[in-house]
Amino acid sequence: MAMANNKTQCFKCNKEKITYPCEGCSQRFCFVDLAEHKQILNDELNHIINNYDEFKQAVNERKQNPQNHSLIKQIDQWEKDSIEKIQQKAQDCREIVIKSLQTFIDDIEMKFNDLSEQIKHIHKENDFNELNLNYLRNQLKKITEELNDPTNISIPQNSSS
Repeated sequence: MAMANNKTQCFKCNKEKITYPCEGCSQRFCFVDLAEHKQILNDELNHIINNYDEFKQAVNERKQNPQNHSLIKQIDQWEKDSIEKIQQKAQDCREIVIKSLQTFIDDIEMKFNDLSEQIKHIHKENDFNELNLNYLRNQLKKITEELNDPTNISIPQNSSS
């Protein structure tokens, strides 16, 4: 009696052999190549499992360390940049105030020197009266008040600059 021919061509080795179907890819493989095909599928599954584990670890790290999120890092950078801008603006304002104060003090000093010359002149000439003394006293008081309370120099609050 003749043996039934139940051999078909293997998808992998292309030989006529007894083959077994793979339900996933609908191809037929000989026993040896079916084992290799199964191993390839197992390797792919392991690769997917590894990717899943890495993803799960990344999610857990983000849950445990939300401060490492890129948006938090952007906010941190914005804060740092803002502080640097404020510090630079404050330094610019200091320099402006120092220049303004120097001009202010120079002006006070000029008024003071003028008053000093007037006092020397009156004293030298020995020609003065109560009106002259009141004038000198008032001028000295005015210069002193101006030095102690400079009304033309101020820092506006809630300023954007």
